[in-house]
Amino acid sequence: MVGDNTPGRWPDDIDEWNRRAYLAATAGSTAGIVWLSGCVDDTGNGDSGEGGTDENGEEDSEAEEELPEGVSEEEFERGPVPEEYRTALSLGDEERDPDDLTPKAAVDFSEYDEAGDYSSHEPGMCCANCADYIPDKNGDTFGACAEVEGYIDGADWCTIYEELPEPSVPDGLSEDELATAAVPNEYRTASSQAGEQRDPDDLQTQADVNFMESVEAIAAETAPPGQSCGNCAEFIPDQNGDTWGACAKVEGYVAVEDWCSLWEQISDET
Repeated sequence: MVGDNTPGRWPDDIDEWNRRAYLAATAGSTAGIVWLSGCVDDTGNGDSGEGGTDENGEEDSEAEEELPEGVSEEEFERGPVPEEYRTALSLGDEERDPDDLTPKAAVDFSEYDEAGDYSSHEPGMCCANCADYIPDKNGDTFGACAEVEGYIDGADWCTIYEELPEPSVPDGLSEDELATAAVPNEYRTASSQAGEQRDPDDLQTQADVNFMESVEAIAAETAPPGQSCGNCAEFIPDQNGDTWGACAKVEGYVAVEDWCSLWEQISDET
């Protein structure tokens, strides 16, 4: 996702960016986010006079941070999350129980660029392609988790990461046919999770949009961490119980764990 919402490889100087600021900025929306940013020097560290860390590496009181509007740091870490997430279903169809959640500290909750420090993390794994993730539902760029407290960014990760299962090939189709097959009637003119109606006569092919699994795309640095069809504005979730979905822009069957170069952030402007 670079500039015009078309993902590409990370910029060479990505360490000089705040990760979440990069994701929100390149998605074209900063709606609902309060940015409290320090200056960034040529090492990627915040200027000690305006947030970040001081010359001794100690965190300043004005350290760089971003929170949804009106949300305290404590609420961000522990909740409660907005009402639309409290008992929502995750990408893996698990219902969130607000009375049975694990603190982030207990699951080594990390940003993607820190997750590699843990032996259980594999390249490409992040919340956006985890079965427990609940994608953004209100345009603030954050989601939630069916197992962990607080607000969750799609580019985060924790040690209870659960891989999304590959849907079974529908009866009457082969795996090779999924990319170009006509989708069931429930999807033909359905609206995406951001409200865009699908036009079956105006779709791109999966080959044209670099269609692949999210984990694979992120591991190869084709996509930045935090992107999957499951949290894309163009995705049409399962309508008939077969665990497949569709896309408002791309033909064929689409699964929540997939990704393509048309990925678009769900936002208030979408």
